Amino acid sequence: MRRSHEHAGGGGEGPTNNLRYAAGVEPTPVDRHGLAAALRLFVTTFVTADKRTQIQTRLLAGERRLETLGTLPRWISVRMAPLAGADQSPAGLRTRFGELLGVHLRESGASRTTIAGALELGRGSSSLFISDSGNIALITVTDGASILCSRF
Repeated sequence: MRRSHEHAGGGGEGPTNNLRYAAGVEPTPVDRHGLAAALRLFVTTFVTADKRTQIQTRLLAGERRLETLGTLPRWISVRMAPLAGADQSPAGLRTRFGELLGVHLRESGASRTTIAGALELGRGSSSLFISDSGNIALITVTDGASILCSRF
């Protein structure tokens, strides 16, 4: 199934103007070093202490990334809330958080984008957005509402 942000033409043409409009910032790739730093920040801030090393290793390695992304909500140790109301849309998240930048991790890899862009890119799949500040994370799930995590 093609999502609205995927280009119908194929050929590695990348995101369309629709994604740039919806997300505010076009996603850019993140190297392994950048992903490792973001994951360290995430697990230290949000994951229960006894699962930090395991989750960081699995998300970084990629072999079990999809499985680990799917189980993330059960290992979060801070406040979580399903997105509701206007926050369920990229525009609503942009209104609430502005152009909050961070790293978005999906099964296929990691990119830098905004929280609104991560919501759009992660719709209908398991993914994780980690804000650069480390104070906010967004988990998208295959079924159900996306989950906002906050250390506040």
